[in-house]
Amino acid sequence: MRLEHQGLWLIAGATVFWSLSGVFVRLMPGLDPWTFNAYRGLGMGVSMLLWMQLHYGRDALALWRRTEPKAIVISAGFFAAGSSLYILAMNLASVAAVSCLGATSGLFAALLARVWLGERTPAVFYFSMVLALGGVVLIALGEQSNSVTGFAGTLVALAVAFSFAGQSVALRRYKSMDMEPAMVVGGLGVFVLVLAGGLLKPVPLQTLCMLLFMGAIQLAVPMVLYMRGARQVAAVQMVLITMADAFLNPFWVWLVHGELPAQAVYAGSVLVLGGIVWSNWPAKAARP
Repeated sequence: MRLEHQGLWLIAGATVFWSLSGVFVRLMPGLDPWTFNAYRGLGMGVSMLLWMQLHYGRDALALWRRTEPKAIVISAGFFAAGSSLYILAMNLASVAAVSCLGATSGLFAALLARVWLGERTPAVFYFSMVLALGGVVLIALGEQSNSVTGFAGTLVALAVAFSFAGQSVALRRYKSMDMEPAMVVGGLGVFVLVLAGGLLKPVPLQTLCMLLFMGAIQLAVPMVLYMRGARQVAAVQMVLITMADAFLNPFWVWLVHGELPAQAVYAGSVLVLGGIVWSNWPAKAARP
């Protein structure tokens, strides 16, 4: 298998695991969002530490010395900012609106990749992005309460999109390094910040275990896949593939919890899938 194709499969796998968030959220209704995010980050950070020990063995400690501090700070910062801002966005806007505005991360990624990495984005990716964005808008409009609460909600949701784009481009920028230390710092950093801010609330043991497990499955596993895929796939292409979350997330919720998505989700899903397939068609997809 060509490295580029392997990278595409890794990014696709990461998207599948990320899309499980709705399933976990439905299992823990009414949980304080800051506590939710903090323990999820803790689960991710601890899982990444265990992965480093299992995968690198005695070299795990040396990995911290080999990774540039700047790379750790930038990647961890984008993750912590995006993760925290996502909670704020959910309090200011509906899930559908945040998802719709979050899909603009591909456009931010194109700009950042051009300025920071010098990666030129072929026209096919812009056309694919517009097609996929149209699908996400259909999905969002099909949901109830899809409006954003004020200008602040719009800005915060866009900041989430920018943070995810920045994290994706940073992983691409430092593709020659193993970036697990950055994700450890990002995950544990979110927990420490929430704890220090006095926002962490006690939860039952069963809920705590579920949140830690979510951090491992829904954050740590996809981050490992995403980091490895970033070595072979252009930043814009990475973010475009992750837009499949817009229809995968409600699909898993329907499959596990029986929650039927709005009819518009089906039409929107066709457009999102069409954009992804078009951008990755062998004759059109550009090599990074």
